[in-house]
Amino acid sequence: MLTSQERNDLIAAAKLYYEENLTQAEVAARLGVSRPTVSKMLTRARETGIVHIEVRTAEEGNAELMSNLQLRYHLQGGLVLRREDNLWQQAARYLSLELSGANNVGLGWGYGIGEIVGELCSKGGKHEGAACPLIGKAHIPNKGYHPDELVRLWCAACGRQPYIMNCPAFPDSEEERESYEAEASYQAIYGLWQQTDAAVLGIKGYPGVPDEATATRFGDALQRQKAAGSFLSYYYNSRGEFISGNNDFCMHIPLALLRHCSKVIGILADDNVKAAEGALKTGILTHIILTEKTAQQLV
Repeated sequence: MLTSQERNDLIAAAKLYYEENLTQAEVAARLGVSRPTVSKMLTRARETGIVHIEVRTAEEGNAELMSNLQLRYHLQGGLVLRREDNLWQQAARYLSLELSGANNVGLGWGYGIGEIVGELCSKGGKHEGAACPLIGKAHIPNKGYHPDELVRLWCAACGRQPYIMNCPAFPDSEEERESYEAEASYQAIYGLWQQTDAAVLGIKGYPGVPDEATATRFGDALQRQKAAGSFLSYYYNSRGEFISGNNDFCMHIPLALLRHCSKVIGILADDNVKAAEGALKTGILTHIILTEKTAQQLV
């Protein structure tokens, strides 16, 4: 893993070479090192994900629609898929580039997240840093709702260090939640949440399958306040306002910490426009991956 000083040196060399268009000799003179050292630094910057070079084809997404979404919802980036088939492969290819330079990555849950992690594992590659779940596990068999396992699988494939929550998403009481929060594994996760560079979230509509213990947690609040969708089991309405429940003891990253992530990537697998629009209006997402059909309706 790079030290802070090594990372800063690589970033400095990369900026001079790629952004200011200096020659390697000029970069060497500026930094006070030899030209061969600069060459090695630029190679290392690509290997560690500080710099990535790609050739985009038409299949990489509808750039015009994405540009319109960025302007309308103040996004940093994302991917508008041209075809609904091969959704997971396309999303994984995009994410492998977006996440390569992130030191600490948080993974959400959902059917789509499970499929994408499978694709990321098959791609291999080496990434430095750590990864952790952003929410506890659900008591259902679908692999996408077991974030601890998704983190273990991805880290084993890419070389990141895994951090595990080892707790359910929905404790039965506030006392049970406090008990989990006192454990060392959760304390380590919370520390990593405070330093998370990138978060990957699955967006789903409301009502959705599986149901996330909504009746117990929220009573009739979701219906009364017209919930439109959720991510990480945070529910919101079409205006992007979050809905709270009196018995909601969910174990997930606090919204305040999620807002501090420099890159929050939301993934919408279906064409639920209300869920997408509400998620974008929360102001938390910086990037979004969605189908062309949904993007067209949003703009």
